[in-house]
Amino acid sequence: MTDINVEQSENKNNNEVQTSAESKNNHAGVLTEEIKAELPQEAQQIFAAAFKAAQSDGISEEGARQVAWNSVKNQYEKGADGKWHSKGEVTAQHHKAVTSGGN
Repeated sequence: MTDINVEQSENKNNNEVQTSAESKNNHAGVLTEEIKAELPQEAQQIFAAAFKAAQSDGISEEGARQVAWNSVKNQYEKGADGKWHSKGEVTAQHHKAVTSGGN
């Protein structure tokens, strides 16, 4: 390999590592300072994942933010203290009539 090709290859590898690190660090700018201050860590992860998924589906940035907030609100609620709290595990309740097999 020539020196130029080796240098280009090294630059490409460095850029891939940097991009990967950036995406893990603060979700690559998806989370604003306000969101980081307001939401617990797990809710931040939910927000960022939903935002990125919505954008990868072609939804606008504003639409992706709405999707992300809805995703957070599915699992968290804002308490009287102004902080976001997990709703806990939601279990489905089925109220089926119990029938017996006879008279």
